[in-house]
Amino acid sequence: MLPLRVFLGVTFVYAGVQKLSDPGFLHPGAPTYIGTQLRGFAHGTPGGFLLRTFAIPHAELAGVVIAIVEIAVGLLVLAGLLTRLAAAVGLSLNLVLFLTASWHTSPYFLGSDIVFVFAWLPFVLTGAKGQPAVDHVLSRWGREGPPWRTRARTGLAAPVPALTRRAVLLEALGLAGLATMFIGGLSALAKGSYRVGGTRALLSKHGTPSATSHRTRSRSTAGRVPSGAVAIGPSSGVPRSQAATYTDPADGEPDILIRDLSGKLHAFNAVCTHAGCTVGYQSGQIVCPCHGGAYDPATGAVVSGPPPAPLAQRRVLESGGRIYAVPS
Repeated sequence: MLPLRVFLGVTFVYAGVQKLSDPGFLHPGAPTYIGTQLRGFAHGTPGGFLLRTFAIPHAELAGVVIAIVEIAVGLLVLAGLLTRLAAAVGLSLNLVLFLTASWHTSPYFLGSDIVFVFAWLPFVLTGAKGQPAVDHVLSRWGREGPPWRTRARTGLAAPVPALTRRAVLLEALGLAGLATMFIGGLSALAKGSYRVGGTRALLSKHGTPSATSHRTRSRSTAGRVPSGAVAIGPSSGVPRSQAATYTDPADGEPDILIRDLSGKLHAFNAVCTHAGCTVGYQSGQIVCPCHGGAYDPATGAVVSGPPPAPLAQRRVLESGGRIYAVPS
């Protein structure tokens, strides 16, 4: 059980540090922005109402609180201090994540949150029984008193003021709280400033069908735009090495449009194939903010992370200074 406890503690500390050290975590518009993650987690999941009610309206605050709680739980579990309580908080957090972030993962055992729920359960039931832990030291002091008080009673040391188990517990919690804030502060300072990524422009959400509008194309370009194509925005809205999002005219889902260094356009469905979050474009890759999946911006193929399948390609064309989506 001790290796499992250490693993859970280290993982939770790392999870909190990773969030606070991500420059885009609290920056609206960044692919890894907490608000984007929360909206993706809430979409079509049984626990989504919790996020919509409590977290999404205050996304930045919720993100900081979650990160601090993760660090605190990790430190308490590593120290074996209030182990059962800390494990219960960790289990609850992973259960909410299973009902939101991991809900669309199929088969379910590929989602790590359900595994964490059951990994926490033994510590909720028995704490750190049989393992080195601060809880055991405090329990022994509650029965026998602190060792320095014992030495004082036997004349081996000078008398010291009485220190109750409750006072020791409060001091230990205070130290854990200071350590949490210190680690969180260092993580926040280490993140540096956010640099705007590639997904800068949002193309027209409601495109104009080329077959029914004369304003979206000139006579010189009308013959080159197929019937049913939808104008989604100006060509200038997507510079080279940048990306934009638009609503697919066929199914209403979000799509992502990328212009590479040569000027060629590539378009894909923007819904991650892993858990249904909306992807973004950053540092030359299509990235998922929820679980770190990455896709090739030229082909949509999976580059790294948990996505099980590539992004579906979309057909777009450019004519007369405008970009058109062609429904398949």
